Amino acid sequence: MTDAATPATTSATETTAGAASGPTLRRGALGLPHAIVISVAVMSPAASIFFNTIPQAGLAGAAIPLCYLVGFVVALLVANQYSELSRELPSSGSAYTFVTEGIGPRFGFLTAWIGLAALGLGAPYSFILMSANLETLMNRWFGFELAWPAYFVLAIGVVFALCYWGIRQSLRIDLFLLTVEIGICVLLAVVVLLHVGAGGGLSAVPFTTAGVPQGGDLTVGIVLAVLSFIGFETAATLGEETRDPHRNIPRAVYGSMIVVGAFYIFMAYAATVGYGIDHMATGYAKDAAPFDTIARHFGGPAFAALIDVVGLLSFFSAALAIVNGGARILFAVGRDGALPRWLAKTHPKRQTPIAGVAALCLVGLVAGLGLGALLTPITAFAFFGTLDAILVLLIYVLVNVACIAFFWRKRRARFNALRHGVVPALGLLVTAGIVAAAVASPGPAPLSYIPLVVAGWLALGLLLLALTRGRVAA
Repeated sequence: MTDAATPATTSATETTAGAASGPTLRRGALGLPHAIVISVAVMSPAASIFFNTIPQAGLAGAAIPLCYLVGFVVALLVANQYSELSRELPSSGSAYTFVTEGIGPRFGFLTAWIGLAALGLGAPYSFILMSANLETLMNRWFGFELAWPAYFVLAIGVVFALCYWGIRQSLRIDLFLLTVEIGICVLLAVVVLLHVGAGGGLSAVPFTTAGVPQGGDLTVGIVLAVLSFIGFETAATLGEETRDPHRNIPRAVYGSMIVVGAFYIFMAYAATVGYGIDHMATGYAKDAAPFDTIARHFGGPAFAALIDVVGLLSFFSAALAIVNGGARILFAVGRDGALPRWLAKTHPKRQTPIAGVAALCLVGLVAGLGLGALLTPITAFAFFGTLDAILVLLIYVLVNVACIAFFWRKRRARFNALRHGVVPALGLLVTAGIVAAAVASPGPAPLSYIPLVVAGWLALGLLLLALTRGRVAA
């Protein structure tokens, strides 16, 4: 059997050479910590555990920690593919590059097309609920009345300025926000566990199916936990700016997953025993701000206010990382010509992908204000979040397939049956299953329109692919 490594090496070399001849980012400017920070920030750990656990409680009851434990294992299945592919193909294009090299340019274009919509939704998804919460909190704390769109516009402007400033500087801001965010959350969890433990209230029930309420659904609870890990792959977008990317990007993918996975499980357990194992399905699931309630009970009004601020910081940190990572994907796709080449424009001195940053901020501004006004901020948040999750999961499906195809066809000598066969196949089954379940039962209107939106976007992408097939080589 002929070793297929030679053509793959040629392809990767050609890709690197093409990147070098066009616009470039600042190579070697980042280290392993920067790559971990951007992935952790996109997962918005505090906001995810604050809000995603509310619907989970109605389905899984006191078994939320079990959901996150299983969800962590499931998410690791997909993380394996990003780790393996980024070791071979470090590129700002991330999934676009992986799918292009693994399955072909046409599927790479579709990945970029799906990613374009997902990236456009990222910033408004994070900012719209942040802005609505900030409006409420400013009125509650200071009696200051300013409509949420003003905060939304201000937040977009600040993110644009930070991303324009530079990747190192903006990631330094993200690191500071994450340190505050995670530190305060962990402090609350420790206080809760000490109080509950002193009263003999600690229990292993949250890690068993005994905590699931009658008529509940542990499977859907696990799916919601898996969705909380979306964004772990963002480290791969720094592949062209990170030192020793072949080693550091795979480490960052797993490192971010371990940090956030441990955080989710720890916080979910503290929230469950703090709110009360017997009150999760009946109380927590109906509480608009359960962590505010927990903080108020165990730490008083000042601690509750601090937790409210943490939620705002988490959303902002996520949006900043989303725009930074997303702009680099648009840069790589534009540089390759799969999308308009002006998206590859970089700042002449800072070497930041300024065109991609501007495009994401502009799309986010229009989409967030438009849908937020048409619906309500809360409804728009749910719509954007669900739609974004389905789009990202579709990309995961393609990356799973690309991993198997790439190593089988182009790295046959290094093909590992477990890492490049069994694990990607399991990841494919899980991600495709979640997409199918979400499309089959998206929820009430306007969520019920999401399958049509996804189908319409895919159809438009296929039409563009057909019209440009001369430019997108087979």
